[in-house]
Amino acid sequence: MKPLPFEGLRVADLSMMWAGPFATKLLGEQGAEVLKIESPSAWDNIRTLIPQPGKSDPWNSSYYFNTYNRAKQSVTLDLAQARGRQVFLELLAHCDVLVENYRADVLDKLDLGYEVLQAANPQLVIVSMAGFGKTGPDRGLVGFGPVIEQMSGLTSLTGYDGEDVPYKCGVSYGDPVAGVAAAGAVVLGLLQRRRTGTGMVVDLAQREVAATLAGSAFVAAARDPEVVHHGNRHPQGTAAPRGCYRCADEARPDRTAGYNLLPARPFDEQWIAVSVLDDTMWSALAGLLERPEWSALSLTERLARHDELDDAIATWCAPLDATEAVAVLRDHGIASSRVLDTVAIHDDPHLRSRGFWVELEHPRMPADWKQPGVAWRSVQSGRRLDRPAPLFGEHTRSVLRTLLGYDETQLEELHAAAVIGDEPINPGVG
Repeated sequence: MKPLPFEGLRVADLSMMWAGPFATKLLGEQGAEVLKIESPSAWDNIRTLIPQPGKSDPWNSSYYFNTYNRAKQSVTLDLAQARGRQVFLELLAHCDVLVENYRADVLDKLDLGYEVLQAANPQLVIVSMAGFGKTGPDRGLVGFGPVIEQMSGLTSLTGYDGEDVPYKCGVSYGDPVAGVAAAGAVVLGLLQRRRTGTGMVVDLAQREVAATLAGSAFVAAARDPEVVHHGNRHPQGTAAPRGCYRCADEARPDRTAGYNLLPARPFDEQWIAVSVLDDTMWSALAGLLERPEWSALSLTERLARHDELDDAIATWCAPLDATEAVAVLRDHGIASSRVLDTVAIHDDPHLRSRGFWVELEHPRMPADWKQPGVAWRSVQSGRRLDRPAPLFGEHTRSVLRTLLGYDETQLEELHAAAVIGDEPINPGVG
């Protein structure tokens, strides 16, 4: 099998929560050796966010943490202690990349500013991904995904037709998109290093990454500052009818016992999306709706009667299974698809056939726990993901022995001083 793109690359990962860990997860999945560095007294908060009940070490059994920190090694170091900083700088001499998403002033307060880091390793590629960047009046603010999304302008674009209320999306969208951008910034820095022989510092503001996703909305705002919500309808009015329609409910699979994350309800709502793109599609749909007199309606007429047409489509969909409804619509040449929720997508036949869902053996997680697979697949390598997330401090001693030559006496001294640790100090949950 051919090597993965980042094999031989070593990454020091100081990031926490979602955005930074998502970036370093992508690097680890492509073969990089990622050293996730946490302090015994200030660990990654998502280790104890939504843990499994009844576990004696909840910091090792969080679905959240174990999803975004697979393909990494866990090293504990207290950077607030001088000895911890010394060990960290020694480690950096053996690393190619450093990724961190602290608030903008944290590294400087730890006496680990850019000059110190670059002195430890002039070839180091540093990607800093503070929520609002390292400069500017908002540099000192803490930025989480929901805040980033709203301050980027994206939330203002989301809302129902005819209403002024903006809606955020269902997840902290600012986090993963910043993570993807940070992974790209690492590649940019490595290319720069290859060309010049020296490292590079990237100041990546998560808010700015999210703002760039608004795309044509920025252009439109320059022409007309009024934000109009279109809901599921076509913003330019060139497709009608267009919307999401509820089909027959479906019995909910019994996944609550193992995951304990899903609300207790006996069924899942099933919805489909339909978009009539031209007169031919509309004529076919009018036939399915048993309203042949509608088949000659022009686009202008369909737009004017959109509510009425929506009601007719919803009535047609209501008794049908969602998969069945989509199959019928597609057989008649009408653009449609299921709207999959985060439960139903686990059973999607296309993703299953591609082997997208993976089950990684982990000592604290259920055996049948499905995780999303690798987004960037190397066809030539033929590799499959096989490295689950690490236990807290699992690799500290082996890394310090192998890279820095520390002996058992030195390791025990570090442990006694709480510079390293095998579990968080005074952990809480949530």
